[in-house]
Amino acid sequence: MKRFILLIVFITIFLFETSAQLFRAGILAGAAITDIAGADLVDRDNDFHKWGFSLGGLVNTNISPRSLIQMEIVYIQKGTSQLADSTGNNGYYTLALNYIDVSLVLKHTIRFKIKGIPRDRFGIEEGITTGTIISSRFSYQSNDLPITNLNKIDLSLLLGVNYKINSHLFLSLRYSNSIVHAIKHTSNYLNIYPYTTFNNGNNLVYQITLGYVFNKTKKNL
Repeated sequence: MKRFILLIVFITIFLFETSAQLFRAGILAGAAITDIAGADLVDRDNDFHKWGFSLGGLVNTNISPRSLIQMEIVYIQKGTSQLADSTGNNGYYTLALNYIDVSLVLKHTIRFKIKGIPRDRFGIEEGITTGTIISSRFSYQSNDLPITNLNKIDLSLLLGVNYKINSHLFLSLRYSNSIVHAIKHTSNYLNIYPYTTFNNGNNLVYQITLGYVFNKTKKNL
């Protein structure tokens, strides 16, 4: 928690210092529903039972009239969870992985007409995220157990859509998939990692985020 508070202080100072130049600064808050591919011990599918939240900040700048590049620093909760059944003996567990994610995102505004009126509130976005794990917790049938064989770094690709509510406020919906395994291929702990596909062990994240941009870009001096 101390690290998280220090991170938010750092983000706030950094963003407001940066925003005095050619960039806009903002804050982000949202919810994530996550899973780790191949970690379901019952039927091997991806159920997305693990919920978490995200909080952080952003800076962005336009690179064309309808495109911008955005950097984000976000605390986010990821992981996977298997719910208990009626017997309580199905090997239920929760693996909570908490990251600091740094993302570089390209956002493009889509312009189209409705009844002859131009609309430019919708957009698409794509990018790459580098995450550093700051804490983890593994609870197996309500018992906390140690877990090893986790990669400290998570590298993910993301794709999403966004909606500009007004000149300051926007809503974003994203999906991201790791290209570096959250759980290493060498792991055999409690058979949590079945070796069936290349994607197994990767973080899978659906994320909805509300963003607020504080100011407009200043003109060149």
